[in-house]
Amino acid sequence: MPFTTVVFHVLCKGRNSERKEVLAEAIRVDVHARLAEDERSIAIHVNCPHNTGGHGQRCKASHPAGIDKIGKGMHCAYSLDLPYAMDIAKF
Repeated sequence: MPFTTVVFHVLCKGRNSERKEVLAEAIRVDVHARLAEDERSIAIHVNCPHNTGGHGQRCKASHPAGIDKIGKGMHCAYSLDLPYAMDIAKF
């Protein structure tokens, strides 16, 4: 089976360490959800100017200019890899 990708267009105001929105106006971002060839995992990539991190998993909308990460980082509300995200989640 070929890779399957679905693109969603969402409006986002970014997030801070308290998970609160931080941008005065929402920006439109493209969220690409891709099913792996083996059909066992889904990777989600967010095309956003505030998206950062090795897997694009962090939001830097609330950071001072030029700062990539504060503390453990603010998680992007839309970016995650499944089942990886569930495997490392601490409930």
